[in-house]
Parts: sequence; structure tokens; C-alpha cells
Amino acid sequence: MRGRISEKTKERFKQSIRDVVKGLSRKIQVYKQPIKNECDNCYFDKLTSKSTGKCKWTIEEAENLQIDYEISHPGQIHYKWFKTGRCPICKGNGFLEIKRRVWINCLVTWNPGNNDETYTPAGTEGATIVQLKTDPKYLDLFINCSSIIVDGIECKMDKPPISRGIGDQAILVISAFTTQKPKVNSGEIIKEYN
Repeated sequence: MRGRISEKTKERFKQSIRDVVKGLSRKIQVYKQPIKNECDNCYFDKLTSKSTGKCKWTIEEAENLQIDYEISHPGQIHYKWFKTGRCPICKGNGFLEIKRRVWINCLVTWNPGNNDETYTPAGTEGATIVQLKTDPKYLDLFINCSSIIVDGIECKMDKPPISRGIGDQAILVISAFTTQKPKVNSGEIIKEYN
């Protein structure tokens, strides 16, 4: 039994929508979840998920390891002796983060539905919303991302991405909101409480 909309029509619709998105899109940055590696310079406390504040090496061992490390990584410090306290390499976190980002093309719409924003002493009222439309193959990327940079502005996911289209999913719709505060003297409206 044939449906109301033929497969050929669904394919044409899917291709047309993807062509519109491709033609009008611009590049945005999507930050994946960072890779976390335990710090090689200090001990990691699994109970608190932080550094124990104790160095793994003696002064001589740390200097020799750093000399060997600088051969393959010139100008980078990876081993530095400290007595106790905050590790100078991981800053007391107990791990080093490797940030990963991907550039993808998206159709960008700022404030779909004219959402007005107001920054107050109590916080943000109605943060600016951005709607992104892209290929559904990026679904897992957006589900697991830590942040998104759109037009140089950092954004966080508002809700899970949604696949839209006729029949097969033709487009992925992502809603995000800005996380940056207004700049001083930017002309943005601040609500006055008298």
C-alpha cells in the first residue's frame, strides 16, 4: 500500500532542504567532550577526583624527565617538582584536559520568535536563543558536545536536537542559548530596580 506522499517526493524534499541549508550555512565550532588524562606530575585521588597535592618525583627525577620531554615537545613544561600543595602542571585538578573542536556548516537563526533578553542583578531573563539547522549525521556530535561557538559567541544546548522532515529525517534542528554576559557600555538594556 502506497502512502499519501511518494518516496520520490520525500527524497526531493530532503534534497531541497539540504541544498537550502548548505547554500545559506556558515561555519560554527562545536566543542566535543574533552579528553581527560591523569597528570603525570602528581598523584590523582580517585575519591575526590582531584590532585593529592604530592609530587610523584624527586627534584632530580623531575628535571631529567623534563629534559627528555623537551626533546620531543620544545617549550612545553610537563614535569616540575613541587614539595606539597597545588601541582604547577595540572593546577590541582589531578588531570589534564585536551579540548577537541569540530567545524561544521549550519544554517544559523538568532532569536527565532523574537526572544528579548534582559540582564538583571538576579541573573539573565530570557537569554538569547540561537537555532541551528544542519545534516542529521551530526546528531551524536550535538548530543555529546560541551559547548558551541556561533559567530564568536559561546552557547550551550537548550534541549536535545530534533530531526525534522517528511518521511526520513531531512534536517537536524538544534536550539542553544548564549552564556556570555553583556560587555560594559555595549548599549544592552539593563533592567533598573528602584
